[in-house]
Amino acid sequence: MRKFAIVVLGLMTLVLSGAFVVHSNPLCGEEAITEKTSPDGHYVAALMSRNCGATTHDVAHINVREASSRFRPGFFDGTIHEGEIWASSRYSGERFCWSGPRRIEIGYPADGASTVNTWRDVTVGDNYRNPGCQ
Repeated sequence: MRKFAIVVLGLMTLVLSGAFVVHSNPLCGEEAITEKTSPDGHYVAALMSRNCGATTHDVAHINVREASSRFRPGFFDGTIHEGEIWASSRYSGERFCWSGPRRIEIGYPADGASTVNTWRDVTVGDNYRNPGCQ
């Protein structure tokens, strides 16, 4: 029984050490490029760039969060998917703006990009040239 306990303890130590190493050195990196706050100050839209190494393309993505919170990267891979409303490996993502307190406009065609229509009570549109954009 003692040998079994030692083997189990050793395996648990290896698993926990491996998880710590992967968490400390995630597969992907996220870089915040710019943030834009909604007109009422309740939400923040952030343009980020995700780099997962030499064998993949960088991905530009826009995520929305409440102004009072922070984005949390995934435990193992280091990516931020929370609040992601747009992502593309073809476009830079810099054409976005708030046209109202609960509406964000993204100026890219749907092809080559993934876009959601809503996030919580925020609507996502494609009228980037809207004169009301901030």
